[in-house]
Amino acid sequence: MASGTGASGRPARWPALARVALALVWCLAGAALAQGRLAFEPAAGSVGTAVVATASGLEPGTAVQLVWLDAEPRWNVAEGRFFGIEAGERRAVLGEATADASGGATIAFTVPEGFGYLHDVFLMAGDEQVARQGFTVVPTLSVEPASGPVGTPITVTMTGVGYRFWESVWHLAYDGAHSGWLSAITTDGTATAVIPATGAVGLHMLQVISGTHPVPYLNQQQSPNYNPAVPTVISATFEVTEGAPVMPPAAAAQALPRAPVAATPGGAAGPRLVGDHASGVVGSPLVLSGSGFPAASEVELAYTANRGNRLSGTGWEVVEVPLGSVTTDAAGAFTFELATPDDLGGEHDLVARAREGDASATFTYTITPSVSFQPEGPVAPGGEIVITLKGVGWTETANIYTLLLDNGYIGYGCGFNSQGDVTIHLRAPGQPGWHFVSLYPAIYQGELTGPGAPASTATANATYLQVPMLNFQDHPGEALPAFHLAFEVR
Repeated sequence: MASGTGASGRPARWPALARVALALVWCLAGAALAQGRLAFEPAAGSVGTAVVATASGLEPGTAVQLVWLDAEPRWNVAEGRFFGIEAGERRAVLGEATADASGGATIAFTVPEGFGYLHDVFLMAGDEQVARQGFTVVPTLSVEPASGPVGTPITVTMTGVGYRFWESVWHLAYDGAHSGWLSAITTDGTATAVIPATGAVGLHMLQVISGTHPVPYLNQQQSPNYNPAVPTVISATFEVTEGAPVMPPAAAAQALPRAPVAATPGGAAGPRLVGDHASGVVGSPLVLSGSGFPAASEVELAYTANRGNRLSGTGWEVVEVPLGSVTTDAAGAFTFELATPDDLGGEHDLVARAREGDASATFTYTITPSVSFQPEGPVAPGGEIVITLKGVGWTETANIYTLLLDNGYIGYGCGFNSQGDVTIHLRAPGQPGWHFVSLYPAIYQGELTGPGAPASTATANATYLQVPMLNFQDHPGEALPAFHLAFEVR
């Protein structure tokens, strides 16, 4: 006869012997785990807070360790697509003690640097867990310096940023204007961004607001994910003072440095192709060297690139773009000088192929973003400003750049369909003085999987995608720069 299911979820009719055996197992398990208790003072705190853990109900003389559970998350990116976050776990021993005659123990520790929000903390006796309690790491905000003239780089630092979906994003607002978001997936819970001081002389308000959405979630305290130990808004001030404006570095100096070429194993047989750099911005010089080809023969050169887009419905394809040809010397070697192609950012295969026979070789080269700005001098109120990015990529994590004007987010430009060129036309503000443009990478689209991610695709697509990633060092996928520009209205 089939058995039913009771309210507890366990089978309603079990043989008597099975019920007795199960009760015995539960009893033995309870005895082995010695139900101790663990408490913290304080019960929550930011990174660096001094905490006292007090245990009770232990077996006297038991040696115990206080173990902190944290995460080891990473961005999940594969084949040009973004899939959210993956997270493993890590454990750290915070301290040790031996239970006294009354079964109590005290361990003092400092909240370690790492991810924010609720952490499991275990009291372990050997391999046995004898007590467990939660501790909430509270996010904090700091700005440095506290004052300076317009254009001063302001370093914004958050500690205790979370890694779970609803805890991993904090939005920064400057004087009430939405600037972008902060995360700390690859930076161990600490997010650092640098923004320019903008606005008139006087105090300016910076505030970070939690919420994994395109814009701040203003009533987080009423959400189902609310943790009362975590503030929903954290603020700081910066004072703009009189003085000469602080200019950002030259645009060219803000591009990524050129990557060196990886060492190639010696003695490799057959055709080879290598460059003097492994990356560069559009237009930067590149020297290719080939060897192992037939002597005194013609070699054709090309590079691979993607052509198409995500919106037309026809997708994209990989094509070969000719670069020219060269004749090898008597040893089958050649050099070929070129400017980095004006094309999509990201990896490209440079291909050398003998016109006759099947000798060929490839070299992988990465095009990185760069920026230029017009006009070079002052602009009248309402005058045209043209910002041109080159080498913008095609993947879901690299095909857009977002733009802020005076720390307020305006929108984004996409470089996929235009082979890496993003040209933006804006009008200068009406207020005379110095104004600042910031350009940050972002995530265009993706599937937001990971700890606590929503099951609904509609919800996932309405989150932090297409929003400036202010701490771009944490950007998933490609290493991409941010750019800061300044212009005077008069």
